[in-house]
Amino acid sequence: MASRRQLDRRHAVVFLREGPAPRNDKARCEHTHTEHLPPLTKLQVVGEWVPNHPAMVDDEIHGVSVQDAEWEDARAMAEADPKVRAGYLTVGAIPWRAVPMDADSG
Repeated sequence: MASRRQLDRRHAVVFLREGPAPRNDKARCEHTHTEHLPPLTKLQVVGEWVPNHPAMVDDEIHGVSVQDAEWEDARAMAEADPKVRAGYLTVGAIPWRAVPMDADSG
């Protein structure tokens, strides 16, 4: 167990919650969502975001990401998201440590 702990790395868990922006302009909502997806896909492809998916239940948390980054950097990246800037989502982030899935089990 102690050898596994030596392999852990810093990550950040980012929570996206519903923001205060009204959702009565359907075209604006759809456009902002379309802008929201490509940057998330790019971050996942280059390995900066480990998993990144919407919540699968109706809850105040709309999405969760685990980022291979310091939590302050992860929060800043999430706050640059078009849906966050538009007020549709708000960001919460916490530091987290975990052993990577591909780490040698010793």
